[in-house]
Amino acid sequence: MGEFDLDKFKTIATPNDCLVLNTIRHQGPISRADIAKATNLTAPAITYITNKLLDSGIVTEHTIGQSSGGRRPILLAINPDTLNVLVIHISSNRLRGYLVDGELNVISEKEYSVQKMAKDDILELMLSTILDLKKDAKTDILGIGVVVHGPVQSKEGISLFAPNLGWRNVPIKYIVEEKIGLPTFVENDVRAMAIGEFYYGSASDIENMVFLKVGYGIGSAIFIDGKLYRGCGDSAGEIGHTTIDVGGPLCSCGNYGCLEAVASENALVKSMIKSIKEGRSSMVQEMAGGNLEDITPEMIYEAAEKNDNLAGRFLRQTARYLGIGIANAINTFNPELLVIGGGIVKAKSSIEKTMLDTVKDRCLENSFNQCKIEFSQMGEIATIKGAADVVMTAIF
Repeated sequence: MGEFDLDKFKTIATPNDCLVLNTIRHQGPISRADIAKATNLTAPAITYITNKLLDSGIVTEHTIGQSSGGRRPILLAINPDTLNVLVIHISSNRLRGYLVDGELNVISEKEYSVQKMAKDDILELMLSTILDLKKDAKTDILGIGVVVHGPVQSKEGISLFAPNLGWRNVPIKYIVEEKIGLPTFVENDVRAMAIGEFYYGSASDIENMVFLKVGYGIGSAIFIDGKLYRGCGDSAGEIGHTTIDVGGPLCSCGNYGCLEAVASENALVKSMIKSIKEGRSSMVQEMAGGNLEDITPEMIYEAAEKNDNLAGRFLRQTARYLGIGIANAINTFNPELLVIGGGIVKAKSSIEKTMLDTVKDRCLENSFNQCKIEFSQMGEIATIKGAADVVMTAIF
């Protein structure tokens, strides 16, 4: 199987068809009555459209729902066997490829290291991985979602700058579509993860969310009234480059004291290395075999769990800085939910209390009381689902 057969999906002919289909994708299994509530379409219109989707095989009658007083409703869901989507996630050191079904379950996956690979070799590996996964497809492939770190122009499908890959202004969409012949969509890794979290994670029933990914760097995505806010130049959400400490360290962006420069995993490791070099002791040094350059965030998290004083101190410092950044975001956007993802989730037990205390102290009381703050439980699956959702939303 391979190229997308458009005739198979000709049922989806109007905006209302797309609205109903995407409602089923994002909220299914869902009853016809709940689809009507979510879309504000009439019951006859819902019946007509869902019957079309059922006849085409795109949607299936999934199960019987709970009764609210009358007859138990039939719940509708996407037919997982009707389409496939390919997802390629290229991080700073790994390339992962996934083939997913209509319900965004992973069917097949591949993973390769791209450390020290030339930028053109990474592109070739991306194309060969797509071709390998394409062989595993048992039905039509709707399209390809490519996720990269760093800023992108989503509409044009260009990776503007991915420093760890050596990429600048790489036209990924053009390259893949020319070589593979399938519709291709490009998204930043933070936004892809946030989309997955928003539609398929803890945010599935809310309209306004801020997603904060804290890993090597700090990125964010903002949802307002149920839609991803991109800004006029597709660069909204750079909370990691808001100033937290005017006298703070130099950030990768060239400014000083950015949230990323003081609260990212990279900043945490740098602080630990500097402190050990200055003569302070920590079991982290032993974990790294005496080689300070081998220290990882995970070592610091583990040491803190074992009551290492220096590790605990730096994690509390990180938590306070994160708390300030989160309070700023809540005061600015007044979201219902703020989700924290990325590697820092592994340190939840060490940072949560200090972080939340800081947020409460620095937040407007009303905004704080209206906002839930949660750590993501989805991990990489959020990125996969988010990238696949980008493809399906664009085509439907």
